[in-house]
Amino acid sequence: MPDNLRGSRMGATSLESVRGAVLADAATHTYVCTRDHDVQVTFAADAVPPSTWTCPRHGTPAALVVTPDTPVAPPVGEDEEQPRRGRARKTGPPRVSKTPWEMLLERRDIADLDDLLAERLEVLRARRTRAS
Repeated sequence: MPDNLRGSRMGATSLESVRGAVLADAATHTYVCTRDHDVQVTFAADAVPPSTWTCPRHGTPAALVVTPDTPVAPPVGEDEEQPRRGRARKTGPPRVSKTPWEMLLERRDIADLDDLLAERLEVLRARRTRAS
């Protein structure tokens, strides 16, 4: 085992060096909170910032201060579909969650469950009479 790992634990600080790493270009955008203070948010330089951002202090919406350097999303034509945000929704029938009882009834019928219950009750009664 190398000496530099002795005494370290899982989740400890990374031993990898950041020397020579090339960072992506970034741009800081300013948002003005409804309570009149500025919120600075850093995005990738080529990313289009959203028009509103939630203020980390108050949780209220903050509006983007648009400058000539602020990238803007290309306008969408009338016949074009609005671009979707986030993951695409799954298509198909809606997923219905089942209770444990419903899943049990898929595997066994009521007559089998009655027989199983009677068998387990006999085992418990036999154990109880032996203990007394």
